[in-house]
Amino acid sequence: MRPRIVPALSLMLTGCVAMTTSGTREAVFFTDDEEATANNAQAVLKPYNDLPVSIEFKCPSRIATLSPSYVVPLPPVFPAGFAHRKVSYLRVRMPEGMDNALAQSRVITRQGTAMPLADARQSRRTVGDEGTVESTFTLDKECEALNGGTLEVAGFSYNNKAYPPSQARLQFDSEVTAGIGWWPPALFNGGHAISGAPEAE
Repeated sequence: MRPRIVPALSLMLTGCVAMTTSGTREAVFFTDDEEATANNAQAVLKPYNDLPVSIEFKCPSRIATLSPSYVVPLPPVFPAGFAHRKVSYLRVRMPEGMDNALAQSRVITRQGTAMPLADARQSRRTVGDEGTVESTFTLDKECEALNGGTLEVAGFSYNNKAYPPSQARLQFDSEVTAGIGWWPPALFNGGHAISGAPEAE
């Protein structure tokens, strides 16, 4: 009996890996005030009241350290910053047929580097049932590098109406995160991943 139990336990142990991570969750907000905080800044910019146009940044999660181990989680100690791409994403929703409105729009960093959306890689474009288009642009700057920058939306015409240029200041914010997960998760939570560590405030 014992010879059968030992291989079974060994298989379970070698097949179960715990992964602990520590990093940051990042965001870029829109504000008109240099002293504004993330609490009173806007996560989504809607520059025109009579048009269903919305703009928001999406930032990749940043893992600073991690540590894989068998079954029992260990403190995350191995640096993982080398795996990060220095990119951020700008998601724009607008009525179909308004793509020309983005031709001259751009993001300008605090240092004065201009990134026209016309030159950015469009990683995704979907058309919704309600006649809106959602486009996602990849910017060659990480979210932290956009802090203190500006988003400039160029003026355009739509449905025989002229819309003036608008701009908003960009503000970066981040919070520390930590997580614990196991693989395969089916051994612990019915096939679903487990995150056991609370996020830091």
